[in-house]
Amino acid sequence: MERISQLLYKYLQGSLNEAERAELMAWAAADAANWELLNRVIDEESLEADIQRWYAIPRRSVADDSRLNAVIAQHEIDTKRQRLRQQIRRILPYAAAVLIIAFAGIWYTHERGQSEMHEIATEKILNGGNKALLILADGRKIDLSTERSGIIVGDGQITYEDGSSLAVLPGIGESVQTISQLELSTPRGGTYQMTLPDGSKAWLNAASTIKYPSSFSGKERIVEIAGEVYFDIREDSKRPFKVLSRGQEVEVLGTEFNISAYLDENETKTTLVNGKIRLSLAAKPGEASLAPNKSLILVPGEQGALRNGHIAKSNVDVSQYTAWKDGFFDFNRLPTPAAIAQLARWYDLDVVYDGKLPEANLFAYIDRNKPLSAILKALEKSKLKFKVVQAGERKQLIVLGEQL
Repeated sequence: MERISQLLYKYLQGSLNEAERAELMAWAAADAANWELLNRVIDEESLEADIQRWYAIPRRSVADDSRLNAVIAQHEIDTKRQRLRQQIRRILPYAAAVLIIAFAGIWYTHERGQSEMHEIATEKILNGGNKALLILADGRKIDLSTERSGIIVGDGQITYEDGSSLAVLPGIGESVQTISQLELSTPRGGTYQMTLPDGSKAWLNAASTIKYPSSFSGKERIVEIAGEVYFDIREDSKRPFKVLSRGQEVEVLGTEFNISAYLDENETKTTLVNGKIRLSLAAKPGEASLAPNKSLILVPGEQGALRNGHIAKSNVDVSQYTAWKDGFFDFNRLPTPAAIAQLARWYDLDVVYDGKLPEANLFAYIDRNKPLSAILKALEKSKLKFKVVQAGERKQLIVLGEQL
């Protein structure tokens, strides 16, 4: 927890580098309790209230922490004549990290229900597979077959790729068929593919969602995604295809591309395999259209990255960003936290960092269909060590850090 406290302190100071931010986000995404704790720390009002409560505790309290006292004492001379609120606001970045260290044990005991942990063999943790949930417009939820890998939407019904019926959509037999809004989502450790009503194809990586209509009408074909999705779009010059994701819009006529838009990552990455796409910032509420200076054109081999409301493009090795669709992890100069985040989604693990991570990036090309033990063995060549423990109902991957 000392390491997380350091990262939180740097976050509040605005001094996190890319690798550190990825590490902090991976920790937060690994557990709902982590997210809640992170949100409480970065929410200034909540943090201020917490510090104010601890500030009011007498110095003789058994719950007092000498490090927090030292931080407060540093500022007392300059703040004697100021109100308590002003004193607290001045020490927010300093006291936050100390509070996390001092009381993290109490937090985790409460949130995790005092669950006992025991180490388990990594050979027993199998890779992800075909898993997805289909949500129909009327709210019905259908767990899709793990024995099949994809579905087809069209002709008023949804079928598996082998033609077996899955669901009949509303409006069949009526003169004007009803257009339903549907949703397909994969859990952590799941993947699935689908054929959209126009014949375009989409592959969903783990922990991803696509929202789409039962049929495309009008002058545009529009879907919305979260997580990571690979598209192979059927060309239709009269009806451009648009993909909406976090903070951006992608417009295409006929092409193949990958979008990674996970909420726990600080960038949305759009990688073009072939064809041509226009990548734009999503219109804000009240804006009539997208401004020309807020978009760019991507050609094959380029990637558009959206971060903090700005988009930029660069040349990349496309295969690194599409390898997952073909069943591989491609860690080519990838920061350790980013690689570990991919493993966590595919093997459905929570991640805990315990030790210093190597500064060098990872190099590995690994079959995603192997058990976790084979993946970790390959990564241990980068001087990392791991262990897996059962913590209540969840499995935790503990990254022990660089081993000399």
